[in-house]
Amino acid sequence: MMEKKEFMGLVEKAFDERNFNPESIFLFKLFQFDFQYDDENRTCTITCPISEVMLNPSGIVHGGVYTFLTDTAMGHLNFRLKDAPYVSLELKTSYFKAASTGNITATARYTKEGYKVCFMECEVHNEEGDLLCKTSGTFYRYKK
Repeated sequence: MMEKKEFMGLVEKAFDERNFNPESIFLFKLFQFDFQYDDENRTCTITCPISEVMLNPSGIVHGGVYTFLTDTAMGHLNFRLKDAPYVSLELKTSYFKAASTGNITATARYTKEGYKVCFMECEVHNEEGDLLCKTSGTFYRYKK
């Protein structure tokens, strides 16, 4: 169980480091997302430790956290490589294996890259390389 002092330390650090540039919003900081990009292979990878705030009542990472992580990785790949903003139109996550400790890594890539609509996928693995979940996403280009 995470102690209140430890939790409050995470919250305060996330609050102090947050801002509205793509990698620094509050929840990214709270979940300790570490962003890496491979422009040649056109991927975005996010690694983060599993923390108690991510767990559901069964003590495993909540499915919504996985989907948040994968949506973030796919969205940031668009932020990185596209000249206009894209938003999620649809996400579908399939879950394969539970996790409750260690680090998890999400890697996003394009499956079909269009001008107005992009189709993407993102896989999440544990430290042993086991596939935990896979999300497919459809993203739409819009004008601000």
